[in-house]
Amino acid sequence: MKYVYPAKIIYTQGEVVNAEALLKETTLQIGLYEPELCSMKGLSTIIFDFGKEVSGGARILTFKAFPMKKVRLRFGESVGETCADLRKANEDYGATNDHSIRDFYVDLQNYSDMTFGQTGFRFLRIDTTDENAEILLKAVVAAVDTDTREEIGSFECDDALVNDIWTTAAYTLRLCLQNGMLWDGIKRDRLVWIGDLYPEVRAANCLFGDIPETLRCLDFSMKQAPLPLYINAMPTYSLWWIINLREAYQASGDKEAIAPYISYAKGILEQIICPAVAEDGSVSYSFNYIDWPSCAQEGEDKHEEREEERHAGVAYLTTVTLRALKSLLVAFGEDTSLCEEVLLKIEKKSYHIDIYKQIAALGAWAGKTDECLKTTLMRGGANGLSTFQSYPILTAVANFGEYDAALSMMKEYYGGMLSVGATTFWEDFDLEWLDNCTRLDEMPVEGKKDIHGDYGKFCYKSFRHSFCHAWSAGVIPYLVETVAGIKLEGAGTQRVSITPHLSGLKHVKVKFPTKYGILTVEHTLQANGEVKTEVDAPKGLEVIY
Repeated sequence: MKYVYPAKIIYTQGEVVNAEALLKETTLQIGLYEPELCSMKGLSTIIFDFGKEVSGGARILTFKAFPMKKVRLRFGESVGETCADLRKANEDYGATNDHSIRDFYVDLQNYSDMTFGQTGFRFLRIDTTDENAEILLKAVVAAVDTDTREEIGSFECDDALVNDIWTTAAYTLRLCLQNGMLWDGIKRDRLVWIGDLYPEVRAANCLFGDIPETLRCLDFSMKQAPLPLYINAMPTYSLWWIINLREAYQASGDKEAIAPYISYAKGILEQIICPAVAEDGSVSYSFNYIDWPSCAQEGEDKHEEREEERHAGVAYLTTVTLRALKSLLVAFGEDTSLCEEVLLKIEKKSYHIDIYKQIAALGAWAGKTDECLKTTLMRGGANGLSTFQSYPILTAVANFGEYDAALSMMKEYYGGMLSVGATTFWEDFDLEWLDNCTRLDEMPVEGKKDIHGDYGKFCYKSFRHSFCHAWSAGVIPYLVETVAGIKLEGAGTQRVSITPHLSGLKHVKVKFPTKYGILTVEHTLQANGEVKTEVDAPKGLEVIY
C-alpha cells in the first residue's frame, strides 16, 4: 500500500484551524503527544485535493474526537462531486454510491488509525455532524492500491500536449488494472466489459506487452455467459469477445493458450451472428449497441436516419468480427465456409453514413471506402468524438489520408479534458461542455456549468459519470501505430512494419514491447522535410521499413 498526502486544501468552512498541517509529511503513527494537529470544531468542513485521481481509500489518523465522533466522508472525482448529495430515485442530478460506496458516515475514535473507502477519487470532503463536535486530526492520506508493474512501452515527442495525453491515458489504464482483471472504471464500473476491453487491451499491449489480464477477462466473461447467452448481456459484446480473442492471439502467438476458446467463438457465429443476418444482408440484434453517444434517445431528430446508421454500425462490426474469426479459424486449421457465407450476405447491403463518426469509423475498419464515411469523420473536427471509439475514429481519419487532421482532433478532444483539470480520461466527453464551465478542481460557481455534475447521459448522468475510464486509452495504440507508424505483422509480434506520419511533430521516440525484447524507434524531421528513422530492434524481430 502506498500513501499519498494531500496536495492542497480546496475549501474549509466553519472553525477549521491549522489545516495546512495535514499537507506536511509526518510519521504515520498516532501517539499520546502530537505537537501539530488540525482542529475541526462545531459544524465544519474541509475538502482535500490529492493532486491526481487515485484508486483506494482514505487513511485518517485521529488524535481526539469528542463528544460526537461521527463525520461524513465524501470521495469525489471532482470537487463538485464531494459537494453533491446522493440523488433520489428518478432524479437525474446528483451523486451516487453505485458499485463503490463513496458517500458515508463513520465514527472517528481517539488515538486511532483507520482506513475508509475503496473507490476512485481525487478529492475528499470531511464534514462534522454536530455543533459541539471537536475533531483533532494528525493526518489524512490517500491509501492507494495502484498497479506497480513496469511500464515498458513509452512515447515521447517535441509536443508537450501530446506527451501529456499519452501519460494521462497510460495512467488511466494503469488505475483500472485491478483484481487481476482490466476494470472499466474504479469509481463505478468495476466490471469486465468485453467491448470496452478492446481499446484497453490495445493500449496495454503498447505499455506492457502481452498481459495475462486479457485472457482472464475473456475466460471470466465466457464462463459468465454460456451460449446462447450474450457476453455482458449484449449481443455486440459477444462480437467484441471474438475480436479480443484474435487480439490476444496476435499479441501472444500462443496457440495452446487460445485453443480452448475456439469452440466458443464458433458457437457465437452459429448461435448469435447467423440468426441476426438476413438474406438481403441486413443485420439486426436485439440491442444494436455501438457506444452510448450513438444510442437511441427519446425525441431525437432524424430518427429514421439514426436508426439506419445503428444498423449499419452493427453490420460493420459483424464484418470486422467475421474477418477476425476467419483468421483464427485459418490459424487453427478450422473450416471457414460459414464465415465466408455470412460475409457474402452482408456485402449485399450498403449504407449511407452522415451522422455518427464512430459508425463511419467502423465502416472504414470493415474495409469500406465510401466518400460519405470520410465526410462524416471530418465534419466538425473533434466534435462528435467518442472516448470509447477514439482509436477506430482517429485511425480511420488517418487512413483516409488526413493524418494531420487526426492528430489535431486528438489534441483538441483529449486536450479539452486536460484543460479543465483532468488527470485521468473520462467515460464520455463533448467539446461543448467546455463552454462557461468550472474546472473539476474548483468549487461550483453559481451561473457556471459544473463540468461533471451538469453533463452525462444514458447510464452516466451527472456525478455518476466515471472520470477514470480505461476505454479512453485508445489514443495510445493510435499514437504508436499511426504517428510512430509501428504496426504488427503476424501473430506473436514476429515482425513489425514502420511507416511514420509525424503530422508536424519534429521528433518522436517510441519504445515498444515485443516477446523478443524492446523495440526502440526514433524519428527526426530533417531540414529538407524528410524523416530520419533510427531503429534498435531486439534479436529475432523482423522489421520492415
